[in-house]
Amino acid sequence: MSGLPFGVDRSLSLRLPHGHTSLKIHRSILQTFLVFVVAASAGLVLLSRRDRTVTVAFDYDFRLNPACSPKLTKNCVKQFNVYDISSGGRTKLFSIPVPSSAAGSVKGITGTSPPVPFAAGKHTLAVTAESAEGTESDSSACATTVKVKR
Repeated sequence: MSGLPFGVDRSLSLRLPHGHTSLKIHRSILQTFLVFVVAASAGLVLLSRRDRTVTVAFDYDFRLNPACSPKLTKNCVKQFNVYDISSGGRTKLFSIPVPSSAAGSVKGITGTSPPVPFAAGKHTLAVTAESAEGTESDSSACATTVKVKR
């Protein structure tokens, strides 16, 4: 026995009032701390992912692919779709109708989303042109990276 008087119990269990031991109290404190940390982390995630509106502006040349009209219903641009492509996949945020009587090069086509859940941090947004047949242009052809603040 290294330095302890003969007969001394080396266990850490110390009797406290109400029948608790120090080991039980430490475990209870640790569990409470862990629950607090998990709850705080979940709160931060939920707070950083808020409903936000996204506004995009871009130019499009309708000479290459004309806008759909009552007379032109095939091989034409029906609408524009805005995606978040940050995670490698495509999450559709909203669509923008083709401006009325769009022809030639149109500058400053804009659209604003309804409130969408959007986390703080870097996001890559992409705009595609959707045809009347439902096909879409390459999402990397019109993409930009934005930083969303808290």
